[in-house]
Amino acid sequence: MLCALLAAALAVTAAPQEPALADLLERSDAAYARRDEPGALDEVRTTLEEAQRRAPEDYEVLWRLARLDFWLSDDPGLKDSEKSRLGKQGWDYGERAIRANPARVEGWHFAAAGMGNYSLGIGIFKALTQGIEGKFKDRLSHAEKIDPGFQHGSIPTAWGRFWFKLPWPKYDARKSERSLQAALAQNPDNVRARVYLADLYRKEGHGREAREQLEKALASEPGRYDPPEERRWQQVARGMLERK
Repeated sequence: MLCALLAAALAVTAAPQEPALADLLERSDAAYARRDEPGALDEVRTTLEEAQRRAPEDYEVLWRLARLDFWLSDDPGLKDSEKSRLGKQGWDYGERAIRANPARVEGWHFAAAGMGNYSLGIGIFKALTQGIEGKFKDRLSHAEKIDPGFQHGSIPTAWGRFWFKLPWPKYDARKSERSLQAALAQNPDNVRARVYLADLYRKEGHGREAREQLEKALASEPGRYDPPEERRWQQVARGMLERK
C-alpha cells in the first residue's frame, strides 16, 4: 500500500506542469515584439489561444487578441475581404476587453483600430451606413481620455487617418494634418504618421512636402520604438516614393 501511494505521488510530481497564464502572456508579448520574423506570429497565436482556453474573458488575454488581429488586418497587401474579417474579429475582441475592464486603454484603442480596418475592408460608404463613424469616434475618444500618449502616438495618428479617409463633405484636411502633427510631436520617429501625412499632402497637391515626409520616414533605422511597425511602414514609404 505504501509503495503504491509513493508511486502515485512520484507520478504527480513528474507530470509536466502547464505554464501559468502570466507566463503565456509574457511569451506572447516577447514573440509579438518580433512579429515580422519567421514563426513569431505563430507563437503569438498559439500562446494566446492557450491563454484564452484557460481564461476566455480575461482582460489581458482579450486585448492582446484584439492587438494581434489588428496587426494582421493592417497588412497593406491584404485583400479587402480578409481585412474586413480580421478587423471585425479584432473589433469584437476589443469590445469584450472593454466589458472586462473599461478603465484600461487597450480595449478601447484596439476596438477602434479593428473597427477602422473593418470599415476599410467593406468600404467607407458602406461603413457609414452602418453607423460606424460614431462608434469609432466614441471608442477612440475613450482611449484618448485614458492615455493620450498610448503606443507611441497611435491615437492622434488614428485621428489623422480618420479625417483623411472620410468622404466629402466629412473629409477634413486641416483636422487630419493637425492630428498627424500632434502624433509626431509625441513621437518624431512615428513612421506611420509620416506616411499618412505624406498621403495627405499628396492629395492636397503638396508634392514637395509629401516627398519630405516620406524621406523622413526612411531616414532612421528601425528600432526607435517598434521595429516591426517601423519596417512595415518604411516599406510602404518606399513604394510611395517609387510610384511618384
